Amino acid sequence: MSTPTFSVRERLAALAQVTGGMLCLQFGSSYAKLLFPAFGAAGMVGLRTFFAAIILMVFYRSWHAISRKVLLLVLPYGLALTCMNYFFYLALGRLPLGTTVALEFTGPLVLSFIHTRRWSDVVWTSLTVLGLVLLLRPESAIRPDFVGIIFALLAATCWALYIIFARNIAGKLPSGQACSLGMLCGAGIVFIPCTAPALWTGLHIPTLLGVSVLVALCSSALPYALEMQAMQKLSAREFGVLCSLEPVSAALAGAMLLHEIPSLPRLCGILCIVLASLGTVLMPQRSKPIAQDGPVLPE
Repeated sequence: MSTPTFSVRERLAALAQVTGGMLCLQFGSSYAKLLFPAFGAAGMVGLRTFFAAIILMVFYRSWHAISRKVLLLVLPYGLALTCMNYFFYLALGRLPLGTTVALEFTGPLVLSFIHTRRWSDVVWTSLTVLGLVLLLRPESAIRPDFVGIIFALLAATCWALYIIFARNIAGKLPSGQACSLGMLCGAGIVFIPCTAPALWTGLHIPTLLGVSVLVALCSSALPYALEMQAMQKLSAREFGVLCSLEPVSAALAGAMLLHEIPSLPRLCGILCIVLASLGTVLMPQRSKPIAQDGPVLPE
C-alpha cells in the first residue's frame, strides 16, 4: 500500500492545527488558574473532567461502545489521566504555568530515556537535569515551593503512566472512544469529592461556571480534536517536534494572561528541557518507539 502524500497547503494546515491546539491547551490552563479562587484546584479538575467527558462523548458518540468490559479496559487510562490533571492543577496553584509544564514534561522524557539505548541519551539526560537545576534553584531570598514541585513531579509520573496505559489499549478501541470513555471514568471517580461541590458553587456563580466549560473545551476537547486531524498529515517526528515546544507555549500563556514573567535562569531551564525533548525526537531511533493512542498532551 502506497504512503499517502499531502500538499503543502494540507501540511501547513496540520501545523496550524497542532499549534492552535497547543495554544488552546495552555491558555485554557491559564484561565483555569484564574478560577482557582472560586472553585479551588480540585474543583477545577472536577469541572474540567466532567464537562470534557460530556463534550468528547457527544463528539465521538462513544455511548455506543459503553460496556463493562470496555470500561474496565479504559479505567487505568482514565485514572492516570485524571490524576495527571489533579496533580497538575495542584502544582499550578503554587508554581508558574511555564515551570509547571516544564516539570511535568520530564515524565515522557524519562520514559523515552528508559526505552532507548543511545549514546545521545546521556546528552539529553544531562540537559534535562541542567534544566531542572535552573528551574528549581532559589532566586535571591525566594525559596522554591517544594510542595508545588512534588505535585508537578507526581503529574509527570502520571503522564508517563498515561502513555503506558494508552499503549496498552492501542488498537483495541478507536482513539476517540478511548479518550472520551477514559474521561468518563475519570469524571465518575472525581464527581463526588471534586465535581459536585464545584457544581454547587457554580450554580450560585453561573458566569464562572460557563467559563469552566470553556476551560474544558480549550484544555481537552478542542486540542484533542485538532491533534487527531493533524496526526493524519504529519509524521510522528514532525508531530513530536511541535509538541516539544509545549513548555514554551505555557511560558508564553503564563506571561500574557497571568503576568508570570520567568527569570532568565528559569527561562533557560525551560529551553533546556525543550531542547532535550527535541533531541529525543530528532535523533534516529534504534529501539521500538513508544506507541501512543490518544492525545499526547491532555493536561
